[in-house]
Amino acid sequence: MRRNWRLKLMPHSPQEQHNLDFCTRMYKEMLFTFDASRVDEFIHPDYIQHSTAASEGREGLRAFFADRADRFPDVKMAIKGAFADGDYTIFQIHTIRHDGDPGMAIVDIFRMEEGRVREHWEVLQEIPAKLPHNNGIY
Repeated sequence: MRRNWRLKLMPHSPQEQHNLDFCTRMYKEMLFTFDASRVDEFIHPDYIQHSTAASEGREGLRAFFADRADRFPDVKMAIKGAFADGDYTIFQIHTIRHDGDPGMAIVDIFRMEEGRVREHWEVLQEIPAKLPHNNGIY
């Protein structure tokens, strides 16, 4: 059975829904396209990066986008699940780097502050060509 997961059993507060909508828009308008010109719009000036793939701050994120756009020009990404809890939004992302790639399952965690993303963490998992079960990754 395939489904999008929602971990929060209670309705989102207005602020949580705003954060979820903001980060979803950030994916579509900046992250999925590696659009470094949008960094200041979505990312807090005192951004803290916890990822193993990008260096610190807004400039580190811009450099990451340039690298990924160069290395993976045909990348395809999709949001598979999302939820918000307080200042945190969490997304499950399927990233396919090139044709024939089973992809990566990525969990991105964002902490919001003053209307923009202040901190980012991620968890990465390569998707094998064959799983040891029939449940799928998502």
